[in-house]
Amino acid sequence: MDFLYCIWDIIFPDLRPKSEIRREREFIEALNQLRTLRVTDRGGMSIDPEEIREQVLRSREAAMHLVDPTHRKRSRTRGED
Repeated sequence: MDFLYCIWDIIFPDLRPKSEIRREREFIEALNQLRTLRVTDRGGMSIDPEEIREQVLRSREAAMHLVDPTHRKRSRTRGED
């Protein structure tokens, strides 16, 4: 099967930028990690909202070090106006 993919790539090369190809691959890998992803025979998709919520919270916690604490305080006080 790898041989067929090699032939396909030679005949029809992917002309998109490498960064776009990499982002697409990362997106597909992230989707494959979802436990509750279901695809219908017509191409529809469904995901348990609770799993998405958990993923968002984990990502937010992982990226917390990127946000300056003084910025967070400032945005909170603006929101109270």
